[in-house]
Amino acid sequence: MAAFVLSPGLLSLEVLVAIAFGLEFSQFTYLASALNALVAGALILYFRPRFTFRGCGYSALLACALAAPIIFTVLKETFRTDYGWHNMMQIAAIQQINLLPRLPEEFEMAGLRLNYGWLGWTQLSLISNLVAISPTRLFLPLNILHFISMFIIIVECSIFFLGQRHNPTKVAASTAIALLAVGLPDIILGIAKNEYHALGDARITPMMEKIQNMDTMVFGLSSFALMVFAVLGYLNFKRSSFLILAIIASFVSSLVYPLFLPSCMAVAAALIAFEILQQVRGVGSSGRRTLIKTGLIFALWIASFGIVVLYGLFLGRDSEVPPFGLVKLRDFPLQFIRWGWIYCAIDAILLSVLIFRWKIISWPTLFFIGVTFGLQLAYVVIAVRDGVGYKFLFTALLFAAPVVAAEITRWADRGSRSSVVAGVLIVLFLSCVVYEFPRWTNPDLRYATPLDIYALDIAPDAKAMPSWLRVVREKAPPDAVLFTAPDERPIAVFARRALYVCGDVPVPTSRAGYSMSCTRELTSVKGYSPKRVADRMELLSLALKKEVSDAEAETLIKAFRALSRPMIFHTSGFSGFTRWLREKEIGRPIFVSETDVVWSVDKTGAGLDPADSAASYRQGPT
Repeated sequence: MAAFVLSPGLLSLEVLVAIAFGLEFSQFTYLASALNALVAGALILYFRPRFTFRGCGYSALLACALAAPIIFTVLKETFRTDYGWHNMMQIAAIQQINLLPRLPEEFEMAGLRLNYGWLGWTQLSLISNLVAISPTRLFLPLNILHFISMFIIIVECSIFFLGQRHNPTKVAASTAIALLAVGLPDIILGIAKNEYHALGDARITPMMEKIQNMDTMVFGLSSFALMVFAVLGYLNFKRSSFLILAIIASFVSSLVYPLFLPSCMAVAAALIAFEILQQVRGVGSSGRRTLIKTGLIFALWIASFGIVVLYGLFLGRDSEVPPFGLVKLRDFPLQFIRWGWIYCAIDAILLSVLIFRWKIISWPTLFFIGVTFGLQLAYVVIAVRDGVGYKFLFTALLFAAPVVAAEITRWADRGSRSSVVAGVLIVLFLSCVVYEFPRWTNPDLRYATPLDIYALDIAPDAKAMPSWLRVVREKAPPDAVLFTAPDERPIAVFARRALYVCGDVPVPTSRAGYSMSCTRELTSVKGYSPKRVADRMELLSLALKKEVSDAEAETLIKAFRALSRPMIFHTSGFSGFTRWLREKEIGRPIFVSETDVVWSVDKTGAGLDPADSAASYRQGPT
C-alpha cells in the first residue's frame, strides 16, 4: 500500500529525469511502466506481502461505503466527471504534461510558465496514456483508491494509540466518526433549517468529498497520512526506518501537492523540537552515535523541503503574488470563529483527553494533540493565495483523527456500547449526505459541451465541435497562440493551443470546468500580475473590435509579435484588426464562414503559415 501511496511522487521524480534526457511523454509512459512493474514484481516476490480481510479489509469496505454517495452523485450527473468544479483547469495542466519535454506553459495566458503543481498529475497522465482512456474517465477510481489507502492508514494509526488488539470493525467505525465530525454545527443547522449553511468551511465537510473532482490534493492526503503513520511509528519505537519513511512521505505529499509544504514543514519542526526536549529532559536518552544518525536524517528531511521550495520557485517564475502570507489583523476574529466552529466537536474530545488523562497521557498522544492545534492555528494565522487556507484543517484532521478514534473506541469498550458507536456513525454519515447532497448534485453545467468519450485527448463530440475549432485543432501549428473572444467553454483545452489570454464571461461560475472567472484563475489562483492580465485583456478586446485605426493595429501587431510565435485569430466575421492584416497582406485566412473567420500569422508576421501550404479552408456556417 505504501508503494501505491508514494507512486505519484516517484513518477514525478522519474518524469523530471525523462525531461532532462529529452524524452517525449509517450516514450516515458512505456519505459517507466515497464521498469516500475519489473521492480514492483521483484519486491513482491522478495517480501511476499499478505492481505488479510480481518486486517485492513474492514477498513477498506467502510471507506468504500463512505465514498459511495459521492460516487453515485458524480456518475449519475451527465458531464460531471468532465466539467465538475475545476476539472478542465486540471486537464489543461495534463495536456501540458503530454507535450513534455517542452516545459508546461499557462494555457490561459500564452508565454507564461504554468504556476500550478503539474507534477502531481504524472501518475494519472501516465495511466491515461497507457490505457488510451481520457483522464476524466480515470480520475474517480484513482481518487477512490487513494482515499481508501488514506483511511486504512489512519485506522492503523488509531490501533497504534490503543496499544492492544481491538475489534478492527469498531476501530474503523470510530475513525470514520472522527473524520466525519468536522463542521458538525453546520451540518446540524443546515438540516434543522432545511437550507445549506456554512459558517465554517464547506470544503472540509465532509472530508471525503474531495474525491469527486480532479484534484492532486487527494494524492497529497494519502501520502500525508502515511507520514502521520511513520511519525507515530517513530515516536513509539524510535526506529530510523520510520523516520526515513516520514521523510519520503512528506516529500511526496508536498511535491504532488505543494500547498501541503507548510504543514509538512510544521510537522518536521515539531518533531525536531520534541526530540530536543526529550533529550534535555533525559527521556529516552540515546548514545552519541544514535544522536548523530538521527540528526543527519533530520538534516535530510530539511534538505527535502529545499527541493520542493526550488520546485515552487521554478513554477512561480512569472508569478508576482506569493502563495503564502499572514492573515490581516482585521480578519483574525472571523478566522478564529470559523476555526472553532469547524473543529468544536474534535477539539472538545482532544481537550478532554488533556484534562482527564493528563497524568497518564503518552508522549505520542501529547505530540499529536500539539501538532493538531498547531496546524489549526496556522489556518487562523497564515493566509494562502485565493483563500484556500482550509488545507491546514485537512492536515490537522489527519493528526487528530487517530487520537479521537482511540478515545471513542476506549469508550465503546466500557460495557456494550458498540451498537451506540454504529448508530452514531450511521446518523452522522446520513446527516453529512443530506447536508451536502444539494451541493454535490448542483454543478453549473449550462455550457458543458458533449465530449468524444472515445478520444484520449479532450475534444468535443463531432456534432458539437464548431467547424472553426476543428480547423484550429487540425491545421494550426502546435505552438500557435490563439486569440478568441471570451467563452464559457474551455476553448484552450479543446483547441489544444494556448490562448493569448482568456476573457471574463458575464457569469464567472458558468465557465465549464473552471467554475471561476478568468481574472480570478490567473491572478488569485495562479498569482500572475493583475496589471499584466488586464493589459492583455485590453489588447484582446481591441483586436476583436469591428473597427481599429492604423495606429491601434500597429500597436497590436507589435505587442503580439513579442511572443515570437505563430498567431491564430478567431473572430465573428472580419474584425477591424483582421481586415487590417488582410490589407497589409500579413498572414492568411485558414477558415472563413458566414459567422466565423480564422486568420493565421506566422512567426515573422508576413507570408504564408509554414505549417500548411493550402490557401484557405471554407466551410458552411458553424
